[in-house]
Amino acid sequence: MSEPTELIPKFTLDDFLSEAPYQWLYERKDNKFMLQILLQKVQVIAKAAGFSGFMKTWNAYVESKSPRATIVGNNQTLFPGQPVQLDCGQYVADEYGVSRLNEMGAEVEVLSHPLLPVKRVTNIESLEEKLEIAYCRGKDKWKNITVSRETLASAQKIIALSKHGVAVNSENAKEVVKYMGALESMNYDNLPRQDSIGHMGWLPDGSFAPYASEIAYDGESTEFARMYNDFQPTGSEEVWMDLIKKVRSGRSVPARIALAASFAAPLVSICNALPFFVHLWGTQGCGKTVGLMEAASVWGNPTVGRYIKTFGGTKVSLELYAAFCGNMPILLDELQVISDRRMFDDIIYMLCEGVSKGRGAKEGGLQTQRRWSSCILTTGEMPIVQSNSGGGAAVRTIEVNYGGEPLFDDARSVANTLKENYGFAGRRFIELLRNEQYRELVKGVQKKKYNELSGEIQDKQVLSASILLAADTLADFGIFKDGKALTVEDIKPYLITREEADVNARCYQWLTGFIGANPRRFDSEDMNNGELWGKIEDDYVFFIKSVFERVLKQEGYSAGAFLTWAKRQGLLKGENYGIGSGNNRQTCRKTFNKVSTVCVGLKLLTPEPVKEEKEEYKEYLEVHPDDMPF
Repeated sequence: MSEPTELIPKFTLDDFLSEAPYQWLYERKDNKFMLQILLQKVQVIAKAAGFSGFMKTWNAYVESKSPRATIVGNNQTLFPGQPVQLDCGQYVADEYGVSRLNEMGAEVEVLSHPLLPVKRVTNIESLEEKLEIAYCRGKDKWKNITVSRETLASAQKIIALSKHGVAVNSENAKEVVKYMGALESMNYDNLPRQDSIGHMGWLPDGSFAPYASEIAYDGESTEFARMYNDFQPTGSEEVWMDLIKKVRSGRSVPARIALAASFAAPLVSICNALPFFVHLWGTQGCGKTVGLMEAASVWGNPTVGRYIKTFGGTKVSLELYAAFCGNMPILLDELQVISDRRMFDDIIYMLCEGVSKGRGAKEGGLQTQRRWSSCILTTGEMPIVQSNSGGGAAVRTIEVNYGGEPLFDDARSVANTLKENYGFAGRRFIELLRNEQYRELVKGVQKKKYNELSGEIQDKQVLSASILLAADTLADFGIFKDGKALTVEDIKPYLITREEADVNARCYQWLTGFIGANPRRFDSEDMNNGELWGKIEDDYVFFIKSVFERVLKQEGYSAGAFLTWAKRQGLLKGENYGIGSGNNRQTCRKTFNKVSTVCVGLKLLTPEPVKEEKEEYKEYLEVHPDDMPF
């Protein structure tokens, strides 16, 4: 059989303005396969001859011959450079966009540029199915985005595609919905299908996104889609490795802890732990943000604003970011941008829960809750745990105060190197964790470190620290091989004891300082500037109860919880000053200006006396009186 090009007459521009080429093609309609090939080739000839309306004219010709006829050659997309070719029924889909003929034979424009579905995407966790669509405008390259079926099925919602550059508006939205629905229906079995996920981290089959090449990202957020694609090796692994080994060999333990926290993120779920915070704070200009970049470079692009976010977002945006990170480290910079310091506890509790807040769905019921299990690495110029923070917030956070000591010898040079070289170690670390032998090894290390740290340290702090140490040990063993893994002695100074974790013990410390800073309020009734708060007698302060409750509430403490704790500690003088039933064992009465007033009698612990000098030191001073230090 001869090639189709040899059968095609040399049509000119004048021919295309007559019936000749259309009649010639129509006569070959019985061979549908050959007709499709001839149509594409004649379209090329028409374009070369300067005729741009060939397919529309061909459709009109077919309609005039047989309005109800179905010709296969008329129902396939002919977009230039199209990623797939699809049946399109009554629609004309070519370089000029998409159109159709109405019942009167008039042309109706659907869209001014190419658009078609190219893939069915099914989420492996929720089983929700979406469509990946492709489009291009003018001389732009083809672009692909993943869109929910709900969006493509609604004339109101499909307008949202306009933000991606699709020329859909309130006028043509219904036509575009019909067109996309028709193409999917006609090509459902022929469209490729791909599994997808909406977050990073561990997947049900044991693989890890974004390193599972067969799994696509199906989120509709362009910001997260860009981040997902950022987790690719870039630059030189050797350059990155040399830099990080210098950091691990350096004097800055906080910089090494930041790196360990990054590796610890995928271990949190493996060790059956809840998310926890590692917060770097100290003087401005010491490289804390570069420490965050160091942690980010393990996995992906460390440029601030790409993987690394700031505290400036809303709680909902932080939830979405945490859920997207999944089992990757959650990296937040510049704590001080939050003006309301009372939000600190809320953020800690919210992110450490590992699950989004329950919310109602528009269609009824509850929205699907998002989940994450990771290490949250943050930075700031102040501690994230305040004196009035709840005990839960304190124990979920490892505060790393680097003071005024630089984390890096040349932070600017480190930052520039990290921006150009990143994304190597994360993939290698996950390969280690997917090996059952290494996974059991790291669990064993974590348990060993847990036992070494147990004792005075609060249990949740011990668990978090043991995960950090286990992660750094595995990174040392499988990646760096430099013997510089963090030790128990390195991490222990940054952990808090059980007593320090007790919010009521911290409240007592604050109260004693507050009383000491306001002596006149507890002194002479004539020297208190118009407001008396109580009096100090012997080792007790008798704090007027109403004032006591007011100042504690202002500082975020619970007066009831504190009094219960203080009673258990034997710090209240209430038994001999009963006022009846109820809480008489927590309060007492004192007279101020001849008025009997309910008070909180709180014992003030006296400082321990200074120990006497050792005998040999006394003898030395007797012989060398000029050496006395003061």
